[in-house]
Amino acid sequence: MTDQTLIDAPVDDLEYWRNPTGIEVPRDRLRFLYIPDAAEHHMVSWLAKRFFAYQRLHAGTHKQITKMIMITMGALLPGVLLQDYIAHGSSGDMPMVEFGTFGVKCYIGPGQPLDKPEIVQPLSIDIRGHTIGIVEDLIDLGLTAQFVRNILCSEQYGALDAVILAPYRKSKSAALDAEIITFGVVPHDTWIITPRERVETMMKRVPYWAAQGASREECIENLVHIGYARYLIDEWFDIAWGRTQSA
Repeated sequence: MTDQTLIDAPVDDLEYWRNPTGIEVPRDRLRFLYIPDAAEHHMVSWLAKRFFAYQRLHAGTHKQITKMIMITMGALLPGVLLQDYIAHGSSGDMPMVEFGTFGVKCYIGPGQPLDKPEIVQPLSIDIRGHTIGIVEDLIDLGLTAQFVRNILCSEQYGALDAVILAPYRKSKSAALDAEIITFGVVPHDTWIITPRERVETMMKRVPYWAAQGASREECIENLVHIGYARYLIDEWFDIAWGRTQSA
């Protein structure tokens, strides 16, 4: 994929993004899916519409969601976008939804779970007696979502129930003991690059490629092929490449 094909990507074609295929690059076992800003907005808009459908289905019951918890850091971008749609796009007969955050770390890296999940940021709002939505950016092995649901619905925090919302889930995601609203599915070997983690992915993958024998030029070509905009490469690649020299 080049800069031009990235510009021409069908960001308004939801079906394209529902089951996308990642890009292969040399010296890597993973595929990479670069999510344009417009596609991220469109997917979260879809989630908001399904959220409203859920709320209407459960009107007048305790199953309506009145609190929404964004799991930091990954869920902050889809969560903030979702808040915009829900706070300003709901009809007057729907309950107000309060958004908060909860920081949990379950993975060292992609597919590398910790022995025990860690709470790294306390819950920012009171959820006792409420049905909550848990916002994730991706449901992979399901460890984070299941851990968060279990602890927030425990006596310690007192949520009545939880619904999980995420733009994507992996094709081999674990079964979760909760209702799930997700937009699309990606293969298990695909690394999703959301708008919030483009530099992070560059800093992690360029040293990996270099360690596999890739030259500076090959690393840049990998990024271009994945879909990175030229300004990101021009402004941040040298830092990533510098880390290959100190590794």
